[in-house]
Amino acid sequence: GSEGKPKAKGVSSRSSLQSLIDNLADNASKSTRASPTVRTNRFSGLMGQGSGSEMMKDDYMNFSRTGRFGGESNSRFGEDQDPMNKLILHVHATSNNTILSLTDANGRVIVNSSGGLVGFKKAQRAGFEAAYQATASVANTVKERDIFVKNVEIRLRGFGAGRDAAFKAVGSLTNWNICAITDVTPIPFNGCRPKKARRL
Repeated sequence: GSEGKPKAKGVSSRSSLQSLIDNLADNASKSTRASPTVRTNRFSGLMGQGSGSEMMKDDYMNFSRTGRFGGESNSRFGEDQDPMNKLILHVHATSNNTILSLTDANGRVIVNSSGGLVGFKKAQRAGFEAAYQATASVANTVKERDIFVKNVEIRLRGFGAGRDAAFKAVGSLTNWNICAITDVTPIPFNGCRPKKARRL
């Protein structure tokens, strides 16, 4: 009965395919066995004499703390430059008031004053005299606290009457060295729509 039947197709091809898979598996296992030695040899050459843990320990011991902007952690400008070497007097002159802030180079406020703080009320706070008195108040506070002012940069912001008053007061009431005068008034390049003009 079964002797006369022809053999099923694909039996020989199936056995040859199985042998090919076995050969590929053997080659892959040999290569994975040999590769770790190569990798470790290369890595040890890169590492030099010391081990990885020792090198990491040395790096950690020699690591110096840095601030957010680089350099030492107490200064944005590096270790050589002290933020108190140059102070900044911010003059915010609006149509309603004049606000003055004396800061260090990192922006930390040391002394501040305004037209309202020195006793002026309502519309008088935006005047020339209010800004002059506010600048005098800042200068007196600096003198009382024994703050050494070496160089001062004046940054003007806004178009109020206090701009000129603050600058003249610094020149006449103090002996600070004015190293720079900067106008930092924001100018929109067709930004937000302005308020409608008042009808007077």
